Amino acid sequence: MDERGTEGPGTATGDGAVPSRRDAQRAERAAAARHRQRVLLSVLVGILVVGAVFYVMWTRGADMFSADEQPTLVATTQAPVEDFPGPGGEPVQVTVAADVTPEVLGASLVDAGVVSSVEVFVAAYGENPDAASIAPGTYNVFRQMRAADAITALLDPENLADLTVEVTAGLTVPEIKTELARITGVSVAQLDEAFADVAGTGLPAEAGGVYEGWIAPGTYHFTLGTTPVEMIRAMIASTVSTLDAAGVAPEDRLAVLTLGSLVEEEQVLPTDQAAVAGVLSNRVESDTVLQRDSTVRYALGLADDDPVTQEDRETDLPYNTYLHVGLPPSPISTVSPEALQAAVAPAETTARYFVVVDPVAKVVEFSDTYTEYQDSLKALQAWRDANA
Repeated sequence: MDERGTEGPGTATGDGAVPSRRDAQRAERAAAARHRQRVLLSVLVGILVVGAVFYVMWTRGADMFSADEQPTLVATTQAPVEDFPGPGGEPVQVTVAADVTPEVLGASLVDAGVVSSVEVFVAAYGENPDAASIAPGTYNVFRQMRAADAITALLDPENLADLTVEVTAGLTVPEIKTELARITGVSVAQLDEAFADVAGTGLPAEAGGVYEGWIAPGTYHFTLGTTPVEMIRAMIASTVSTLDAAGVAPEDRLAVLTLGSLVEEEQVLPTDQAAVAGVLSNRVESDTVLQRDSTVRYALGLADDDPVTQEDRETDLPYNTYLHVGLPPSPISTVSPEALQAAVAPAETTARYFVVVDPVAKVVEFSDTYTEYQDSLKALQAWRDANA
């Protein structure tokens, strides 16, 4: 029997022949090879797809990291705040502090709704040559004003809402009380009560309870709620501050203010005040009567332009420097900074007399001897005769 007959049943071929076992094995191996190729191709395709995805992710991730490391700044522009069109609406009060900068003042005006922005106000401030002279105080203005109009309003004293008190050099306490009553509406009786409170007003002990000379001349701005005691305290504090700045010891304050008030009342030019103080100091040191009409006027309550008679000069009053040696008991008026400085540092001079021989031009003649002094008096009389 043929050996191929022993392989068992087979599959008929197209030509009717039955394939051998070897052919079947070959067919199986070919099918397995094709399967391996398909699997390999699938693996390769998968690898390519994964690689492509990884590449895309990598490149995009790199861009993202690069963007994080070097962020792109986006420029934003903000439109400048425009000025209010004006003229203004609701009235409002604003307070200007002393020595305030334009920026700080502008910020306070913005807070009050007066101007639109600090930048707009500062620009308008720089365009107004008078802006730097805005005085401290409380002003009546309006909300939503043009910045330029707001500056104009602050430059106008008529818009000051507070109380402005002007104390000029040479005023006496009664004259100051009259001015305070006129400006504040407080009665003289109420002011007398305020002046009586020496602790509240801060009057120094060396003043001996006398306010004369201790109220500093100047312009004072008080709010509507300021009490008379607070006003007086501010005026006295200014004098004490000036004395301290000049190096005047507390025990010398009264003498300096008193001498300064005598210099003030002579009404000479500031350039002659130190020399006048020098003459008065020489007479005080030599126990010579000062013989000043100004002290007699003060004692009698006369005005500065009232004539002083011989009878007046013989009236025995503490302030009569024709009868009493040395300085009077207290100053006789407020003292200007120039007269105060003259009293702090009197000129060194041998002169013992002085006469204002021309009261209009304020010409002063100084002399060492009584004879020269008499000649100066004759010159003064000649001026009076010529000028009626």
